[in-house]
Amino acid sequence: MLKTLPVPQHQTTASNVLINAIQSRLPIKISGLVENWPASQWTFELLKAKIGAKKVKVLLDIPQAGGILPGGQDKYEHIMTFTEFIEHAQCIKAPPCYLGFLRIHELIQDHTLDLDFSSLTPKSLEPTDTRLWIGSANTCSGLHSDLKDNVFAQILGRKRVFLVPFEQTGLVYPFIDNIVNSQVDPENYSYHKFPKFISADVMETILEPGDILFIPRGWWHYLRSLAPSISINHWFGKPVPDFTYLCLLANLGPRYIKQTVMDLIRYSLLNCQYRQDFFFSPPSTGERLFNLLRHGDFSRRNNPTI
Repeated sequence: MLKTLPVPQHQTTASNVLINAIQSRLPIKISGLVENWPASQWTFELLKAKIGAKKVKVLLDIPQAGGILPGGQDKYEHIMTFTEFIEHAQCIKAPPCYLGFLRIHELIQDHTLDLDFSSLTPKSLEPTDTRLWIGSANTCSGLHSDLKDNVFAQILGRKRVFLVPFEQTGLVYPFIDNIVNSQVDPENYSYHKFPKFISADVMETILEPGDILFIPRGWWHYLRSLAPSISINHWFGKPVPDFTYLCLLANLGPRYIKQTVMDLIRYSLLNCQYRQDFFFSPPSTGERLFNLLRHGDFSRRNNPTI
């Protein structure tokens, strides 16, 4: 069932509302919370003036739907200057392109203070990680689940977002070899192919410039740019426990368990290479199970903060 993500009413301060949402483990969208950030003034022209000649690795000519990259992510990677990338991103007729998963200092020196997520999230000893995402219209993350809590800030442009609770993972048809990526495209899904998805509690919202979205850890989320955009996200807090993933795998059933064991052998013991068919993919579930058995950490290579 599709629901509109609730917006807080009669709030004292927006930051307090966000902290309360984080503590209650519920997603929330808040407007105007980052208007005092220098980063809220970023534009494509400003960034081109600062870093235009810098070479960057981008994804070009990517599919518009589903967030799947047929042939693997490597197939879409290209090196160009930042200015060339922005001009491509602003071209209405060009296929979608993306520059993502960058730490701020990797692109813009001395600008980490342009944003301050520490004032928006609870104090914690857990490591955090902040990433930058710049892309054209119609870039699409695909429906996926993250390891940690996520505060997502929209700086420029607009994005459409869908959210599904983590406990409804069985309704979103995870890929058999990677249980944190879903086969369902919430904007264009087939009832005959994915009939259980109609029972999922799907929330929808549009992020405007200056909006903050809290996505609790594990919650499935799908983001598609409606215009060329700049976004920043911040992962924080404790990760989804290993035991939770093992229970999830068991609940998904024998087909998933069999594939996971086969992939454990294929990608770890036989040292085969896993093809990344999603944006910035985590390892296969089989590799993650191998990491749990060998290193005691199911998410050893899926934790962006390490």
